[in-house]
Amino acid sequence: MRIINFGSLNIDLVYQVDHIARPGETIASSDHHTFAGGKGANQSAALAAAGAEVYHAGQVGPEGRWLIDKLVALGVDMAHTQIGEVPTGHAIIQVDSAGENSIVLYSGANRQISQAAIDSTLSHFTKGDILLLQNEISH
Repeated sequence: MRIINFGSLNIDLVYQVDHIARPGETIASSDHHTFAGGKGANQSAALAAAGAEVYHAGQVGPEGRWLIDKLVALGVDMAHTQIGEVPTGHAIIQVDSAGENSIVLYSGANRQISQAAIDSTLSHFTKGDILLLQNEISH
């Protein structure tokens, strides 16, 4: 059984802050990290870690090639992920001292997947394979 995950691929920019910024407020962060993210990418990584045969289909921009490499290193087949011209989706995540967060999401390349790319990808899968979606991509 194979799992095809049509899912988002994001660059998560995480900022540690004392409190979540209020409207009109500028605050400084005490720390910053960049992670591979997106609900789809996270699900594909978890499935691969659990031993599933998982294929991820999606799209990144030119600066998102490292996301593909990261998922390949985790055991995800990324042959159905395209590199387009629109920037990779990203999330700006504020995390306060209590662990609460606030997220601004830019969908970017996640919303650029064409119907032709979807049809082409699905043609490689058959009855008995599992299709996974998260509502963070086009179509």
